[in-house]
Amino acid sequence: MYRKGKLYFRYGTMGSAKTALLLTTAYNFEERNMDYMCLKPVVDTRETSNVIRSRIGIERECRWIYSHTDLYELARELYRDKGRLVDWFLIDEAQFLTATQVDQLSRVVDDFGSNVICYGLRTDFQTHLFEGSRRLFEIADTIDEIKSTCNCGHKTIVNARIDNNGNFVEEGAQVEIGGDDRYVAVCRRCWRNKRIEQARRASLPLEFIEDI
Repeated sequence: MYRKGKLYFRYGTMGSAKTALLLTTAYNFEERNMDYMCLKPVVDTRETSNVIRSRIGIERECRWIYSHTDLYELARELYRDKGRLVDWFLIDEAQFLTATQVDQLSRVVDDFGSNVICYGLRTDFQTHLFEGSRRLFEIADTIDEIKSTCNCGHKTIVNARIDNNGNFVEEGAQVEIGGDDRYVAVCRRCWRNKRIEQARRASLPLEFIEDI
C-alpha cells in the first residue's frame, strides 16, 4: 500500500469562514464520490448534536473527538474492521486537539496515506498559542492562513474576548466557548489601542467618567 498524504493546518481568526470552508470542501468531496470524514472536538459545547455548523447556516454531521480519543486507532479500526481507508479527514476547531492527538494525525498521514486538513484558531484571547495549534505549526506539512479584515481595514490577528459592555477581557480561562456575543476579531493595533483606552478610563476618577 503506497498512498501519499499530507497534514494541513488552515488557521484564521474567528469569523474568517474557516468552518464554511471546511463544509464547502466536504460538499465538493461528496459530489466527486471521494471518501472523507468530518470530526470535531467535543469541547465546543455550542452544539447539542454531533454536527459542524457554520455561521452562515450550513451544517454537516460529524464524529466527536473526546480528550481521550486516539485518532490513530480510529483510522486503524476503520481499515481493520471495515476495510476503509479514508482519503480525507476534515477536522474543525483543531486548536482544541491535544498535542498527542496531532501526533496521532501525523501517523495517520504517514502510515495510511490519508490527507488530514485541520481548521482552527492560532491563538487565544490573550494571543497565546493553543496546544493543538502549536503542535500543528511544528509538524504540519502545509500551513495556510485564512485571512479576514478588521473594521479599520488591517488584517485580523487577535481573537479578543469581550464582556457585556463590549470591553476587552484580559483575564480568564483559555477556553470559553462563545460567538459574536463573546468574541470579536481585530488587528493588533486596534487590540492594543482599545486596551490602552480601557486602562486610561480605569485610572480616571469615577465622577470624571460619569461626566464623559
